[in-house]
Amino acid sequence: MYHHRNKGTGKTNMTAQQCEVVFHDEDNSGGGSSSIIDYNDDDDDVNTIHGRRDWVSKIAAGFKSLENSPPELYKVYAIKFLDSYSYFSVSNVFTLFLSDDFGYSDVEAGAIYGAFGAMITVYGFCIGFLVDNLGVSKSLKLGYGITILGRCGIFLTTSRKMLMFHIFGPLALGTSLGIPVLMTGIRRYTHETNRGFAFGIFYVVMNIAALFSGPTVDALTIWYKAGGVDDDADADNGEEATGAGGATTGWYLSSYRAIVLLAILANAVACCISFTIREIKLETPASVVANGASEKRNDETNGHGGEPPTSGVAVFRPKTGSPRKILGEIWKSPSFRRYLLVVVILLNVRQIFRHLDATWPKYMVREFGPNVPKGTIYDINPALIIILVPIVSATTAHIDPLVMIHIGTYISAASVFFLAMSTTIWSSCIFMVLLSIGEAIWSPRLNDYTVSVAEEGREGTYMALSSAPLFLAKLPVGILGGFLLEKFCPKNLEEGEERHSRIMWLIIRLLTATS
Repeated sequence: MYHHRNKGTGKTNMTAQQCEVVFHDEDNSGGGSSSIIDYNDDDDDVNTIHGRRDWVSKIAAGFKSLENSPPELYKVYAIKFLDSYSYFSVSNVFTLFLSDDFGYSDVEAGAIYGAFGAMITVYGFCIGFLVDNLGVSKSLKLGYGITILGRCGIFLTTSRKMLMFHIFGPLALGTSLGIPVLMTGIRRYTHETNRGFAFGIFYVVMNIAALFSGPTVDALTIWYKAGGVDDDADADNGEEATGAGGATTGWYLSSYRAIVLLAILANAVACCISFTIREIKLETPASVVANGASEKRNDETNGHGGEPPTSGVAVFRPKTGSPRKILGEIWKSPSFRRYLLVVVILLNVRQIFRHLDATWPKYMVREFGPNVPKGTIYDINPALIIILVPIVSATTAHIDPLVMIHIGTYISAASVFFLAMSTTIWSSCIFMVLLSIGEAIWSPRLNDYTVSVAEEGREGTYMALSSAPLFLAKLPVGILGGFLLEKFCPKNLEEGEERHSRIMWLIIRLLTATS
């Protein structure tokens, strides 16, 4: 069907050119032919229909290629959904939670947010080799068990000291065992011909979870007011938690704690699923080895690859080694050094997403009031990702990942411009739309590129090292975001004072443009 359609398209294009010549000749002599124009229009319609069928067939072929995947692949998708829901729901209110429930200033809350990311990096350096030694199954059990302890501690404590312990201790440690291990699992449970599409679905699952988190945040921060006190009350000495914007005594179920509670429940289910995951790997199908992975990918992408190749499942034995040996092997790899350079170049663009957690929620509340549907506006991002990523993944699988990353980051970096131009709800919506389009182009391909260059058995350390710049960037982003909020978008205004949020976003725009 594919080759026949190409042949027909070429014939139609030649006819269109001939008709264009006839049209100009008749026009010069004073005549014209509407039938010729109608023919060209019909040709465009036919091409449009074929184009739609083309990408639909590619998406269908992508799902078909996953038919023979082991159950572990779908369990990883389920864990990713639950883990992402926990992350996005809490990250949307993290700095607000620190300021409103514990009385931290903007700079302090931003610094805590940033230090949390830095601690994930530190733990990743320290235990990346442990993931390689333990394997995917044991690492997931350990990681989500520790994360539950951290979130429970945050939910229950009224002490700043204990809050810091749980954020920088078990929560950061458990998180460092999360995303890298899940990505390693995707690699183990797929083969070369369907891995790109599998990572696209992995990314879609993450954004479906984010889509669910938005309404939850709005419902609990706008409609649920349990424990709230006067917004103008002053914070206490900081050892006891403060209420939603003011002082309170003891523990109470605030809106933010309710969000943390739901995250704990999702985390607990993910932990239970992790106990059903086997330590296996999917062997590359013999047909792929014989025919060449690139030819097989083209066949599946074009939608006429027939039945998906049957793959065998084998027990995977972790490749053990000392931390020094593992680090030495990875650092000597030229592919790792090239990938690390790509990550560093992308660092400033990816900081936009950190500002989306640390800076944007407070900006929305202060500029548009506490009842602004920030969760719903945030949901523009995952909604578009869900729609666009399968299409982009299926139609651009033949394009080099670095090319897609290059194009997508330009679009994402331009999104902040609209926040710098106008302080309106619509500018925030346009910002989300443009950010999402760029993200749909570059982010899934970056995940694919990450695991494609990692040596089998060394994915844990590889991804811990390669993600280090991103998590370390949280520290300057958190501090900068807090400083900019206090300077240009303060919570309380003196008489006659105005906020200058556009300057804040202009500074962030200029910083992200350097990538």
